[in-house]
Amino acid sequence: MVVRSLASPGFSVLPDVVLPGEFTRDLEVPAQVAMLRDLPAEMLLTELEVITGGRPAPHWQGAVDDPKRWLHGYADLLQDAWSAMSPVWQQIRPLFDREVERVAVAAARRSLDVVLDDLHPGCSFHEETFSFPDLEPERFSIGSRGMVLMPMLAGPNALIARLDGPDAVWIGYPLPGLTHGLTAAPAGRHGGDLLAFVMGDVRSVILTSLDGPLTMGTLARRVQYAPNVVTYHCDRLESAGLIARRRQGREIYVHRTRRASILVELFAT
Repeated sequence: MVVRSLASPGFSVLPDVVLPGEFTRDLEVPAQVAMLRDLPAEMLLTELEVITGGRPAPHWQGAVDDPKRWLHGYADLLQDAWSAMSPVWQQIRPLFDREVERVAVAAARRSLDVVLDDLHPGCSFHEETFSFPDLEPERFSIGSRGMVLMPMLAGPNALIARLDGPDAVWIGYPLPGLTHGLTAAPAGRHGGDLLAFVMGDVRSVILTSLDGPLTMGTLARRVQYAPNVVTYHCDRLESAGLIARRRQGREIYVHRTRRASILVELFAT
């Protein structure tokens, strides 16, 4: 019943009570699960009415019929999941700490847009607008609210967001490096290369190599990555406004934008 409610095909909006919300308190998972178990049933029913317009879809009917049982089942599911994943979480904790530092460095250098543009394969940040795919799309203005970025122990396509919170919006995204973190030693510190630390090695070396216009082939040889890898990362850099491409005859030339040059200089200091 619980899994069907949370993962019904074609739906993406969930009641706020089933999502994390205690950003200012350092609560252990068991404490959060206990709080969820003790939630009044009326809170779940009220939020279901809001997100469904008073006409709950079939996958929420079990929660409507017996909200307390649904909340207890959800709490049990989370507890079982945490019991299984807690050892993995401890193993990848250094990756989490590294990601926190990476975001902090970007924020200190006023370059969070670079991080936002690469949170998730479907995300983009362009002209002050952060976009991501959603089965039930809406548009929100962040205004003066804060933003909380939450790296998750999840697959590469996972994405969770709460955009209507009164004080902050939060976005849960896949922890970078997770696919390697379970089989290899955690990545070390940035070693002074702040641009690579924030953007990743491939995009960093592409930007620093573009001290003048280069053909795509020349760029691939200079950075020593396969052409398809360079093309993929150039696509992402172009969407972020950091490079531009132009065709000249049969060749495609790529060059750094002014914004990218400022970014390279900023992270070199």
